[in-house]
Amino acid sequence: MASTQNTLSDTKRDLGKAEKAQELAETARDAAQGQAEDAKARLSKAVSDLVQQRDRANEHEDNANKLQAELVDARKFSESWRLFQQANGTQTEIRQKLAAFADVNTQRANFLSENTILLSQIEKLGVELSRYTGTSVKVSLPQNLHGTVTAVDTQFDFVVLDIGESQGAREHGELLVSRGEKLIGKLRILDVKMDHSIANILPDWKQDEIQTGDIVIVGN
Repeated sequence: MASTQNTLSDTKRDLGKAEKAQELAETARDAAQGQAEDAKARLSKAVSDLVQQRDRANEHEDNANKLQAELVDARKFSESWRLFQQANGTQTEIRQKLAAFADVNTQRANFLSENTILLSQIEKLGVELSRYTGTSVKVSLPQNLHGTVTAVDTQFDFVVLDIGESQGAREHGELLVSRGEKLIGKLRILDVKMDHSIANILPDWKQDEIQTGDIVIVGN
């Protein structure tokens, strides 16, 4: 009888632990789903902002081209300064047109700069979203980016590089590893700090053991 009671107590305790573990797992799942939805929403907003910025930039570019074409045509067909003034107005009016042209060009440059920032944000959000969806994402790196392997963990197949965010390294970016003229392997960046980064060794590309001092460059 005592043995049966002990077994019943153990069963109840194990059942309680199982229910608690299930509750924790469901909480973690709900949190991950919420983070994924938030990442999707931010990505959608960034894409929408980029489209609007491009439309505005194109409009200003069209205005700039129109103003420039008017001035070029006037200079081409005017036989004298008098005819040029007749076509475009007084010197003051011409200066105003040139100032307007310069202002439109400045605004277009600002929009292009903002578009570059938005594209960078979209790429970062794509990387963040891939963590929840398990999909791969292509990240472009500066073609002149290069660095050196400073540490190697052969047990877990990762390396430390002496290039970071300040040099243009980005998560999910891929780099080739070489020693002299020999291709050693390929890396995928996992974590980026300001002046260094950590990368995984891609097994399908491994030609030899990567060593400290090996060179990393951007491949095609």
